[in-house]
Amino acid sequence: MFTAEIDRVLKKVAEGVEDFEAIWEKVHSAQNGSQKEKYEADLKKEIKKLQRLRDQIKTWLASNDIKDKSELMKNRKLIETVR
Repeated sequence: MFTAEIDRVLKKVAEGVEDFEAIWEKVHSAQNGSQKEKYEADLKKEIKKLQRLRDQIKTWLASNDIKDKSELMKNRKLIETVR
């Protein structure tokens, strides 16, 4: 029913977490304050994107239309535990 949409969101979660990790590393290796501020702003954008995806996953988890919710739960926890 929702499988194509769910697959797309789960792919975005994986990409978002990867992007978050890369930006996190840049924040901690920034040489100066302005560089660090830019990366922190990028980090905030990525967090907001991941939060929107998590909200969509929560909606699906609450739905009775989806039988196997294990992959959704795993991705929700991934978002919530990213650094």
